[in-house]
Amino acid sequence: MLDIEEVDPGVPVTHSNTGLRYIVTDLADDEVLLTPDKEGMQDLLVPVALFEAEFVLSGNYRAGGTRRKGKGKSRARAQAPPRPAPSGPKMKGRIKKMVRDRGFGFIRGDDGNEVFFHRSGMSTAEYDVLNEGDVVEYVIQESGRGPRAESVRNIPAGAES
Repeated sequence: MLDIEEVDPGVPVTHSNTGLRYIVTDLADDEVLLTPDKEGMQDLLVPVALFEAEFVLSGNYRAGGTRRKGKGKSRARAQAPPRPAPSGPKMKGRIKKMVRDRGFGFIRGDDGNEVFFHRSGMSTAEYDVLNEGDVVEYVIQESGRGPRAESVRNIPAGAES
């Protein structure tokens, strides 16, 4: 069984049943965000208990790519570096689709472009109140997978000027 305390962002892991490989992208108290190492697959948000039960470290590596020297004692989890605050022009659009069980959705901007957003780019309270059709304001950030909406926030009806 994998111990979450031994995992840092950037560590490669493998799902023990499917053999699919991922990189740990972000760690929270109750969830782990994984990015697949293959093109065409989507990020995976996994509860910590499931992560610990079903994933194993890929090879004998730890964060930074150095070899692990024996099992040793559990160490405190390293903090992920703080994300830079999103910068850029504020955009407006409507929520086109919500995929709540996976923690993401898509926005159709007023400019006609669709953009991905993930709940990790906003507070839980803000994510929980979003619904398809809601008007939102957001900032576009480039990621390794293309444009992504960050700092998504609901614009109450009547305040859409």
